[in-house]
Amino acid sequence: MLVIGTLGEWFWWDRLWLPGNLTWADLKDEDGLVYARPSHLYITLPYALIFLMVRYLFERLIATPLAASLGITEKTRHRVEHNTVLEQHFRTKSKNPGQADIDGLCKKCGWSSRQVERWFRRRRNQDRPGVLKKFREASWRMIFYLLAFIGGIIALYDKPWFYNVPEVWSDYPKQSMLDSQYWYYTVEMSFYLSLVLRITFDVKRKTGHAQSN
Repeated sequence: MLVIGTLGEWFWWDRLWLPGNLTWADLKDEDGLVYARPSHLYITLPYALIFLMVRYLFERLIATPLAASLGITEKTRHRVEHNTVLEQHFRTKSKNPGQADIDGLCKKCGWSSRQVERWFRRRRNQDRPGVLKKFREASWRMIFYLLAFIGGIIALYDKPWFYNVPEVWSDYPKQSMLDSQYWYYTVEMSFYLSLVLRITFDVKRKTGHAQSN
């Protein structure tokens, strides 16, 4: 606990975050001014769980019927023949074995090299997300980003810094947090936290570097 406390003090050291003439003690909520606090982020966890529930309902009740109306259906995939040796290698070592590994697997299971290569190819295809799953996930993200964009415009259009960027630094850092700012960032962070909680289930995407290769 002492180590955690020391790290916390170092992380929130005044000189890392504030101008030299200010400390955190100077930023107390008073005279109608409300300042951002780390504790404001705690609410993002329950909201992230709410996002997960809303997403589940959206994908089942809206995205799936919409996909059907557009002719987007899940193709039937035939499962590969079960082979304990190959399945073990697939799960624990490599989903795309090299020739040396293939030769060794051929000896273990008594198959030809072509049969082993075909098995691994079909096994990889078996785990690939279907087009329906991709459509549901993409629809959910599109709806959120569209609503977030509209919400951002509504929150900003009447603010002076929307039209005059230097106004962002007016009275910095003694700037009161607006309700619109609080809720916009809370919703955004809750959404991305919900994506983190779903990261092992969602469609895996290649990075730009991987795609260029």
